[in-house]
Parts: sequence; C-alpha cells; structure tokens
Amino acid sequence: MKTLAFLFAALLGVNALAQTAITSPEQAFGFKPGTDRKLADWVQLTSYFKTLSTQSKRVLYEEVGKTTEGRPFVAVTISAPDTLAHLDDYKRLQAALADPRVTTPEQAKELVARGKTVLVVTCNIHSTEIASAQSSAEFAYRLASEDSPEVRAILQNVIIVLVPSLNPDGEQLVVDWYKKYLGTPYEGSNPVVLYHHYVGHDDNRDWSSFTQIETRLAVQKVINPWHPQILYDIHQMQSNGPRIYLPPWVDPIDPNVDPLLVQSMNALGTQTAFDIARTGKQGVLIHGVYDFWSPLRDYIALHNGLRVLTESASVNIASPINIPFSRLGKGIGFDAKLATWNFPDPWKGGRWTLGDIVAYQQDAFFSIARNAAINREHYLSDYYTLGQHALHPKDAPFAYVIPAEQTESAAAARLVNILITGANEVQQARASFSADGKQYAAGSYIVKLAQPYGAFAKSLLEIQDYPNIPEYPGGPLQRPYDVTAQTLPLLFGVKAVPVKKAFQVETENVSHAEPPTGSFTAQRSAPGYLIRDDSNSSLYALFALLKRGLRVYRVPGPGQEPDSLYVPQQNGLESALEDAAKHLPITILPAQAAPQGAALQVSLPRIALYQSWTAAIDEGWTRWIFDQNGIPYTSVVDADIRKGDLNRRFDVVILPDNSPSAITSGRLGREDGDAPQPPPEFRGGLGESGLASLRAFAEGGGTIVALNRASQVYTAKDSPVSNALESVAAKDFYIPGSILEVSLDTSSPLALGSKPTLPIFFQQGPAFRLSGNARSAANYTSSKPLLSGWILGGQYLQGTSALADEPVGKGHVILFGFQPQYRAQAEGTYRLFYNALLYGTSVPATLAAEHGPAHVTKRKGERP
Repeated sequence: MKTLAFLFAALLGVNALAQTAITSPEQAFGFKPGTDRKLADWVQLTSYFKTLSTQSKRVLYEEVGKTTEGRPFVAVTISAPDTLAHLDDYKRLQAALADPRVTTPEQAKELVARGKTVLVVTCNIHSTEIASAQSSAEFAYRLASEDSPEVRAILQNVIIVLVPSLNPDGEQLVVDWYKKYLGTPYEGSNPVVLYHHYVGHDDNRDWSSFTQIETRLAVQKVINPWHPQILYDIHQMQSNGPRIYLPPWVDPIDPNVDPLLVQSMNALGTQTAFDIARTGKQGVLIHGVYDFWSPLRDYIALHNGLRVLTESASVNIASPINIPFSRLGKGIGFDAKLATWNFPDPWKGGRWTLGDIVAYQQDAFFSIARNAAINREHYLSDYYTLGQHALHPKDAPFAYVIPAEQTESAAAARLVNILITGANEVQQARASFSADGKQYAAGSYIVKLAQPYGAFAKSLLEIQDYPNIPEYPGGPLQRPYDVTAQTLPLLFGVKAVPVKKAFQVETENVSHAEPPTGSFTAQRSAPGYLIRDDSNSSLYALFALLKRGLRVYRVPGPGQEPDSLYVPQQNGLESALEDAAKHLPITILPAQAAPQGAALQVSLPRIALYQSWTAAIDEGWTRWIFDQNGIPYTSVVDADIRKGDLNRRFDVVILPDNSPSAITSGRLGREDGDAPQPPPEFRGGLGESGLASLRAFAEGGGTIVALNRASQVYTAKDSPVSNALESVAAKDFYIPGSILEVSLDTSSPLALGSKPTLPIFFQQGPAFRLSGNARSAANYTSSKPLLSGWILGGQYLQGTSALADEPVGKGHVILFGFQPQYRAQAEGTYRLFYNALLYGTSVPATLAAEHGPAHVTKRKGERP
C-alpha cells in the first residue's frame, strides 16, 4: 500500500513534468541500443545527451573535464525540473547530512524531509564491457520521455547522476576497433592495445591512488560533491556463468565498511535480483564470486554510500554468441548448471546477445532507481546515521601521524594528497608535539579517524589482515578474489604511525601538500656538487641531468653514510642544478673536496619498452611512470625486436609483467575457446627470432629487465636461474596481491642507495633458485615474509631470491620476481627498477683529486 500511495502522490506533479516529444536513441543513432553488431561511439553518445538536455527540462548535460586523450568526460544529471533548478541547494543539503558534526539530529530530520536520494550510475569503466554505455542512452531517454507513475516517482524523489562512460577514450577505441573488423573473421575480437591509454583494465583499481585523470574527475567532480547514498556500478563478466550478478557479496567484507551499510547493500541487491527475476529472466546470481575487501574497487562504501555492482555475461563486444548448457561453468558460490538458494533459476544455455545484456541492465537500473525513490527517507536518514557512526569508530586508533622527516618526502606529500582527494581531513602541526610517548616535529601531518570518511583513511594507512576462510569446515582455504593489501605507507616507503591515545597540538587544515622545497647552493670554486642518493627524487634528478648531457657519478658512501651523486664542474651545470632543485625536494651542496675512489660514471640509458600485442597492463603503468617523471623511452613491438640489431639502438629492453606464453607466442597461457582472434599481424609473440634477437642483445652488452611473470621467459631447471615455485601446486602456494618483506644485498648495483630490508608487492610471481654466476640482490629470509594482506605457503619462499642478476655474454638479464613499479603505488621499490635501468650504462671508474676538479681513471677494457 505504501508503494501505491507513494506513486499516486507522484502523479500530482503531472503538469510540471509534462513535455514535448523527445528524440529516442533509435532516432539519433539509426538503431536501438542493444541491436546486434551496432554500437554508438562516444561522439554519438555525447551528442545524444546534449540533445536530451536541450529537449527535456529533466536532463542536464555537463562536461566536467577532459580525458587523457582530450575527449569530454560527461555527467548527465536527471531529475524533476524544479530539482534541477536548485541543484546547488541539494548539494549543500547532502553535504550537511554527510557531516553530523555540523548538523544536529533535529536539523537532519528536516533535511531528510526535503532531500532527494542521490543515485550515481557509472558505466563502461572497462571498455570492452560496452553494453552499459549503450544502456545509458536508454536510461536517460526513458526518464526524459516517459510519464508513467514509476518514472514520475523516480524524478520527484531521486537525483540521478549518470556517467555514461568512466573511460570515454576506451569506449571510442573499442567501437572503432569493432567496426573496423565487422564482417571479417576477426569480428568481436578484443583490441590488441590497452583500452585505457595507460592502465587498461586497472582503471577500476585506481580508486585508492587517483593516478588517472578519469578517476580524479569521477571522484572530485561527481562523487565527492554529491555525497551519493547509492552508486550503481555496471560491469560485464565472462560469458559462461550466470547471466547477471548482484550483491550480497561473499566474505570477507572489509571491516572498515559499516555493518549497517553491508545490510543495506544486501537488501538492495536482493530486491533488485528479485525484480529482474519477476520479469521471467533467468540466471540471476546473488552472493557469489565477488568479495568486498578492497578500496581499490570499493571507494563509495568507505564514504558511507551503497555500492550495487552488476556483472552481466558478455558477448563478443556486440556480436551474439551461442553457449550450450554443457559449457556453463562454476565459480565461487555458484554452479551455473545447478539451482541453489542464491541462484534459483539457472539459464538453460543458447543464444546470448548484446540486447539481452541491455535488457537485464535496464531492469536492474529501474529497480534500483525505484527503490531509491520509494525508500528516500530510509536512505537519507541512514546516511546521516552512518556519518554518526564514523565519528565514533570502533577498534581504530585516534589518529595516524605522518612525520615531517621522511626520506621519500615527495611520496609523503603524495600520500597526504591522496587522502585529501578521498575527502579526508588532514591537519599539519604548527609546533612539535608528543603522541603515545613519541616526539614529532612541527610540520608533521595528522589524520584523525573520527571524521565522516575516516574509514577510507584507515583502510589506506593500516596493515591489512585478510582472514583465512575455508571453503567448507576443514576444507581448503577460499582464494581471495583480488588484491588483499593496499597499505600505502609500506608501498610508498613512507612512515605513518598509528596513535592510540588522543593528544593536543595546534594545527592548521591542509588543502594540498607540497614536499619540502629543493635547495641549491652555488659555489663555482667548488670542484663539483653532491646530491644525497637515497630517494626517488635523487634519481629523477639524475635522469634530468643525464638528459642535458652532463657528466654524473654515483659514489657509494663508506660505512653507514648514504650514497651520493657527484656532478663535477662543467658547462651548463648551474642552470641544470637550479632547475632540478626547483622541481624536486633535493638538497644540492658544493663539494668541499672532490670524492676519491670507486664510483660509477653514468650515461643516459636508451630504453626500449616492449609492448606485446597481448596487451599488458604493466606496460601501461610503466609508460605512465616514465611520462610523469621525464624518463625517456621508446615503445617497441614484436616486429621491432625480431629485426635485431638492438644494441645499435638501445641499452635496456624492458619486458613488463605478462604471461611467458603471451610474450613468446602471443597466447595468454590458457585456452581461448571460441573467442575471436585478432588479425594475423598481431599474433605470434616474439617467436624464436625475437628471443634470439634478445639473446644477441644481452650477449652484446645490453641489459634485459624482466618484471614478475615475464621473468619466467628466462627461468628453466637447467639454467642459472630457475623458478622455485614452478612445481608447487596452487593449493599449496598462492598470493593474489600482498606486501612481503625481502632482505637486500646492498653491495649489489641493483640495490644502490637502498635500505637492508624492503617491502615489496608480490602478485602471482616467481621466486628464484640461483646457480653458476647468477647473483641475488634481494632474498626471502623468512618463512613468514607477510607484512600486509594474505599468504598461503610462505615457507616455499624462504631461501629464494626475489631479484636476480644473470650475466649473459657482455650484458645482463635482470629478473624481478615482483612488480617494482606496481600500479604506480610501489614507490618504495622504484629505486630497484631504476637501478636496473641504469645498470648497463654505469661504468666503474676511479675518482681522483688533482688540483681541485676530479678526473676519471678508466679501468682497462671498460666502455667509455
């Protein structure tokens, strides 16, 4: 009865909502969204939303920024005309509800009575999951044109903020690729390049570091300003399982997510599944596959909003597929052939189309929007309650202190800015203070957890302890779905100290953190200048100086003193050093005397970054890090390597993380089934000729740097480097993404400037056994190396190497058993990676002082 009364009340606004004819997507595109083999590209979609905005008073089109490649990033706000006319008022209302420190319970009741449920809908973050971008046009059209009681109720009670694509560049790329090969044997194949310019599929793993423009726009221009009660996140999954998935989630649930929020997500997901099933659609799964552990994916739930995820079974982009019942599979919480409480009506197999996906997504969207309208007061009042809970966090320290003194001061500032971007409040101490018996200097950052979104800060700063969950009592442990650790201080190489007890100190609010300014003291009478070489910033300075053609030496420090960069006097030096100090937090001091003894003369490495046609996300992240930090490189593909003569062009070849079979033969290392293949020119991998070319490159003095799984191209039982995990069963050893500790051999050039122990990010990588002349630079010295996350079978790592150097002819093959630049988060291990890049162009030399300026005595047979 409540629903009927509610919908009847919505009819009272009929005159306000009535409007003229609205252009349909079919009229705009020439086909109905979901039609087989038909796709609207980003130009068509944005043009359509602009048209709706001019035709309907219910729709507001806004370009909130530009993407990586310069396309419009769009938000489409849909609600009743009177609501759209007062959006700033509703944003202020939402902000007041979000913060019980400034809003009393009595005031909150008034706000709830006047407020609207804010529903953010995000589409097409993964660009080959193309259906939701098409569905978004249908969502908007129906809301703009229909005068049904349901639509009126939604418009009167909900503000919908629709993001038609979280990755417009990828949407355009996928549509262009699909149309190019439509009607050929390659129709429906996936693009052979990353569908986000830098990070591919990892654009949905960027919600805890905000590296990409699109993530920042979504957070800063849509989610944070609106404080949504609900976020509907639309995805697709593999084709041989359920037809659609919704919450409840499987265990574990991040303990930082409020239980009230978990219950609300369970209820909304279950109701939506029920509404879809009521239409006669089969294959609806709840409580399967997806846990709810990581802020890498679940930003909104750590900001007191519900996340409703749908994952629909995919087709070949827009081409239909046929799946016999016999080929349906199983996964966590389901067998697609069997009826269970959470999967009561299995799909029977057969033809599956883009139109089917769109239809399921339409049902899900309108169910969620209807629920948001009917239960408006419930969602708004709960949102205020969740904010109250956040002000009294359980089992949480009082605060985290990020001390002012940091070796990686730039990374510390980056960490603070991530927290601020994530709507956390950060203060900076104006004076020194004591907390839990420790002294901290003025300038230290303080993050108190009793704040509306303190759970987000806690989740990024604390150590993760992913629980052991048996598949059944006494059975094997359930495998985590995804990464289990994201402790940013460990990854960044930054100190962040939990403080249990409250303390007092005068502070000021921080809106943006800047690392300490660099300094340069010029003294032309000095033989040269010294830069302490113990941070990433010092290495960025080194690359900058080498790019200017300056002579630079790396000088190992005696005993416990830090290593240094020594730059002797030479033309153009002062302006280069001034520029470096202007952009980097480094101290450049005149050398009172020229260093003497062993050193490395460094020249700028000519870097080749391998780009497999089996696109590797790690390659994109590497490009992003290089581009952000001014490190020059050249992208090379299979054909470039096969033609040989690499030594003439390059000093270093990087093989990013990818399966060995993808690199050598162009296969993913698993059966591809009936999935369409790309054209022949994109197949085959390096092949024998490419591998032979790389071998000749190393023998001729080049350096091959292989990352994580790519290292297995160079491991074999009878070689100097073998994979100690190769014969270990997955049931005995598994690490889907955790932070481990390794011990470094600081005498190795690969560990130059590093500390004796270091956190690394390990994700399904190898561990090495060495023989012959292979040397380890990093080792697992414990059977319990876990620092944060989850590990199964840690004993198999003890005594193995995490970073190996194998001499090959005049050159080297350097093998990382982890990703030292993981998702642009592992700043603490960047140095190992950069040292590897500089290895081949670092020539041993002897520095000697003669009448002031140093000269270099080359050792016999060394390269200039």
